[in-house]
Amino acid sequence: MEFVDDYIASLDAPKKEWITSMVNFMREVFPDVKESLSNKIPTYNGDGYFIAFAAQKNYFTFHTDDMMVLSLIKELVPSASMGKRCVKIKYHNESAVECMMDACKEIVDYRKSMQSPRVSDIKALKKWSNVPLNVQELLVGNVFCSKCGVTTIVDYGIHDDRFGVVLNGFCQKCGGRVARMVEDC
Repeated sequence: MEFVDDYIASLDAPKKEWITSMVNFMREVFPDVKESLSNKIPTYNGDGYFIAFAAQKNYFTFHTDDMMVLSLIKELVPSASMGKRCVKIKYHNESAVECMMDACKEIVDYRKSMQSPRVSDIKALKKWSNVPLNVQELLVGNVFCSKCGVTTIVDYGIHDDRFGVVLNGFCQKCGGRVARMVEDC
């Protein structure tokens, strides 16, 4: 924390405001994600992922290894440009900070959901309860396993996703991990 705070102190406006917003967000919302100063920028390392921020001279960069999230930020902030494992955003686009916070939530929540397939979240359960029971049964019984082909998912949890819900569990035949995406209607 001390090194990240020193990094922030060395910046001037608007760089300082953007970095401070993102660092405070990560500290408050995800206190368990390890914070460090890696490659001279604030970096957050979780189980199998990283998120980092940098205040460049003319733009702010959001770094991660999750290319889908980078594409999502680019879609939500059309003026942003793509870099190598990062999105570059001009400082005049203040609404982008909120989009980056949502992207952080997406990365961390998705990774957490992949770690514990049997745990469900309330928002996902509400969405799943709106799916008719006969359709739920069809979806649970029509999951693809890379080893077995079409199978039934067992011991699954239900997780919220920006597109709907994800069932994370195990193949009934071989016991391998499987998932099923159920899009919002």
